[in-house]
Amino acid sequence: MLVYYLEYGGYWVELPRGDTLIGRDVHCALRFNDPAVSRQHLRIERRGGDVVIEDLGSSNGTLVNGAELAGARKLVDNDRIRLGARELAFRVIDDEAEEQQSTRREVSLATFSQLDATHRPTTPQPHSVGAKRSQRCPKCGAAVVAGDARCASCGHDWDQVRPRAATLESYDRRGHERVAIELHLVYRSAELEIEATTRDLSNSGVFVCTQVLEPMGTQCELTILVDGGPPVSHGGVVRRVVEQAGSEPVGLGIEFVAVGDAERRWLDAAVERGNVTQPIELP
Repeated sequence: MLVYYLEYGGYWVELPRGDTLIGRDVHCALRFNDPAVSRQHLRIERRGGDVVIEDLGSSNGTLVNGAELAGARKLVDNDRIRLGARELAFRVIDDEAEEQQSTRREVSLATFSQLDATHRPTTPQPHSVGAKRSQRCPKCGAAVVAGDARCASCGHDWDQVRPRAATLESYDRRGHERVAIELHLVYRSAELEIEATTRDLSNSGVFVCTQVLEPMGTQCELTILVDGGPPVSHGGVVRRVVEQAGSEPVGLGIEFVAVGDAERRWLDAAVERGNVTQPIELP
């Protein structure tokens, strides 16, 4: 029986029947944090015994074996697919004929994101600190200029939620060892929705680098955007605010207050390893 896979960084994920959407959007089956990858970049579809790839009008296009993909085309074994700085290989395996299939490092779609960092491209990723492109108006989605009190596009005023002191702290509730991890996430509250990065992570909280700030006690939701897999969400409360950069960047210290069992396992494994470079299985 023929089995169809995508291979990336030495790991293999089996393609399910039907469509597999690939891009930056949180709803994509395979998600990559690459600014050169469009939100919905390409689709791979299993049609009976055929596997068809189609670019979805991405900004930077898709290459198959070095040639630009125009329209839809059938994939064959060992085709190389490049989107942004990410390169995937399409593999076709006859499981009944293969004797060494156990040597493949197979993972699920949910864990395809947690790949060895030595295999990942080193393309620059947008930082939230000082990066206007990472900040978005919660009303219209336009870029937010750091320091502005209102959106230049729609006039939405968020100045009333910005803290006034340079650094505001409650007692540090995290109490766990922190590890330096840069992850991309979406921060949501009643007033804001912004894309940002993390500075460090512990079992009980995270520091979010952002120049759009909120007061201590703000309830929020953090959606960690992982490459190639589903997002990981945590409920949180703002416990620390840093408004002026010093020994650490501007941002928010968040305490986790609502974490599901699967998300807790992901978090504990990430902190224990000091990174997210190995597959972490989610149910």
